[in-house]
Amino acid sequence: MAGNIVAYLLLALAIRQLKLDLSFPEILAIRSAGGLAIGIVLGVRDPTLFREVWHSRLPLHVFRSALHAAGSLAVVWSVANLPLGLVASIDFSGPLFAAAIGILGYRHWPARWTWIGLVLILAGATIIVLQYQEAIGPAIIIPFIGVCVLTSTNILLAVLSRRQSTRSILFLMNGTQLVIFAILSVLGAEHLNLPSSALAGVAALPQGSITFALAILAMAASGYMTQASLSQATRHGTVVQVSALDTLRIPALAVAGALLLGEPLNETLIVPATVIMCGAILTAVLDHSRRRQ
Repeated sequence: MAGNIVAYLLLALAIRQLKLDLSFPEILAIRSAGGLAIGIVLGVRDPTLFREVWHSRLPLHVFRSALHAAGSLAVVWSVANLPLGLVASIDFSGPLFAAAIGILGYRHWPARWTWIGLVLILAGATIIVLQYQEAIGPAIIIPFIGVCVLTSTNILLAVLSRRQSTRSILFLMNGTQLVIFAILSVLGAEHLNLPSSALAGVAALPQGSITFALAILAMAASGYMTQASLSQATRHGTVVQVSALDTLRIPALAVAGALLLGEPLNETLIVPATVIMCGAILTAVLDHSRRRQ
């Protein structure tokens, strides 16, 4: 998951930089185009990738890609408009949604002691909502929606990873999403009716053609890296574990926001973020114990 943390940091910095010039669908179209370009290069080097893509079950891939596109819009809005430490903390309500989806969709109940970690995550998330509801308003629900949707796509990713390679999954996802985001870019971002927020800091670098080009490269590469890291992680652990072990993003993004974007570390966020991290770590450890049994 270390690769996912680095990729997410690059993704956040690129989003902050690109939002100065582009809409959210345009930013995500760049990510999809970059990922598709990487997939084409890999396919030219190894034509078996194209054959695997050709024989894939397209309906499931298209459904997951469209769902992932919706979650990505919520996440990009959150990263662009909210402090990175806050976004990272909310991200780790993911094990709650993973557990809920596992129960409802697969009749898979978490281990008995895993509930301790899940309750801690719920408590931390509740504190965050209560603290920021007045400052952000109903828009506080957007990052939670993003987490819920992307958690469900991670479960589908785990299913697909058992059937085919990471490269072919990402090739189909980026190709599908490039079409989706290109259409949204033509229609106009205002049709998404996303609210604005003044809580986020400025971009890390001044606006200009060089920084714009660097942000495009970072966006294209990091988008592929995050999904590749997640796909590999799901091959070695449960979905709840993958969601929980990624908690290092909380301090990493909080520190990055303070050092690179000038976002002050909010003392009121320390307690709920710590509670969420402890809950996620407990969830990972206890769920791992059940898996070994």
